[in-house]
Amino acid sequence: MLKEFDRKAQKIDEMTPEDRDRYADFLRAASIMVVVLGHWLVAYFTVEEGELQLEQLLAVVPETQWLTWLFQVMPIFFFVGGMANAIGWESARKRGEKYVNWLRKRARRLLWPVVPLILFWIPMFMILDWLGTPTNLLALASQVIFIPIWFLAAYMCVVMIAPAAYWLHERLGIGALALFVGLAVAVDLAHRSGVPYVGWSNYLWVWGAVHQAGFFWHDGRLPKKAIVGFLMAVTGYGLLVALTHLFGYPLSMVGTGAETGGTNNTPPSMALLLLACAQIGLVVVLRKPISRWLQRPRVWAPVVLLGSQLMTVYVWHMTAMMAVAAAAFPTGIWPDPEGVTAAWWLSRIPWFFILTAAMTILVLAFGRWERPREGRATTLRGWPAKIKAIAGVALTSVGLGMLVLGGLYDTEGPLNLPIVGLAMLFAGLVGLGVVGSSLFGRWAKSDPAPMADGEG
Repeated sequence: MLKEFDRKAQKIDEMTPEDRDRYADFLRAASIMVVVLGHWLVAYFTVEEGELQLEQLLAVVPETQWLTWLFQVMPIFFFVGGMANAIGWESARKRGEKYVNWLRKRARRLLWPVVPLILFWIPMFMILDWLGTPTNLLALASQVIFIPIWFLAAYMCVVMIAPAAYWLHERLGIGALALFVGLAVAVDLAHRSGVPYVGWSNYLWVWGAVHQAGFFWHDGRLPKKAIVGFLMAVTGYGLLVALTHLFGYPLSMVGTGAETGGTNNTPPSMALLLLACAQIGLVVVLRKPISRWLQRPRVWAPVVLLGSQLMTVYVWHMTAMMAVAAAAFPTGIWPDPEGVTAAWWLSRIPWFFILTAAMTILVLAFGRWERPREGRATTLRGWPAKIKAIAGVALTSVGLGMLVLGGLYDTEGPLNLPIVGLAMLFAGLVGLGVVGSSLFGRWAKSDPAPMADGEG
């Protein structure tokens, strides 16, 4: 078996282009897997009066909130996404491809794996409701399974402005990054001062700033010396300590469900910018040794294989957790915890193994949706095409946001579904050509390689 793996690993290694940045692929895969493990780790399930309850470890044991400085690695994904989108947009410009068609391709690549999640859970919730499943369990499951989708809502907005942001980068360089950072800080201060609504724009400015930093990786201006990366990490973490201990920012880099004075991620605060600075510094420090390590076929092959199913893993990992929890805790198969004890921590080992097995089944079932077929270009031209695409992004992001906040089970909606959110999401997906393309254009297979043409 080992010889067969080595043979396949060698073949994957030989098929990899010489100019491919293996480190970028590794960071993309590693960041998503850290998020998956983080979500599984902080879930604290209990059964009260026969009903499954979910709390966050971060709220149950506040001393664990510092772990989010390690497990909140979405800054790395946005950073690598900036590099990947710069490659993709440059390639599109060389081919003479228009902005709208480039955006539609990126939307199909990113959003297509969400389609089976929606199509699976809409009838499933209706069936479970008809069978008499407790309302609280349906409501809990419908919210938990969509927690990861917030990222796609934010990332699509960043992708939408990526060509314009890259245009600024080509002309202003560090000035463009400073512009995004300045806007993010100003908005954060206004939000903390009580100005209503303005803080939500930081999903664009904070994550846009991190994405902007990725352009420096692409053009070769990202620092290469480990000492520079070390100083960036020390500065970022040092200022983050000051921000959280002297200026009242929450210690946790994600929401805990027990905050009274706001969070660092809803909406994003400048704390995430400092975390991004520290993490980018670590990326610089580790770049050379990990890049050398990735030259080994046995190491590189798993990265490629994981990358080929990465969005499926990300989209379905909370479904795997809820399925296991709903089957194991109320039935007594998994004992109800008696607090966060040493035994609870030891139980995380079999917990991870069981969830990985459940997730593997889901990936085998839905992995075929990882990459869409490519529809033909939009028939609209000029500003109507741009307005339609931008409206598609807006509708999709708002629709996804409504599902993240409210879940897919709504007792006040027709058929107990959030019709407004689903309608906005569906309209956005149609507008971006993610769904419905088979009705309007021919299909052709897309390149199955991970991050092909700069895809993130």
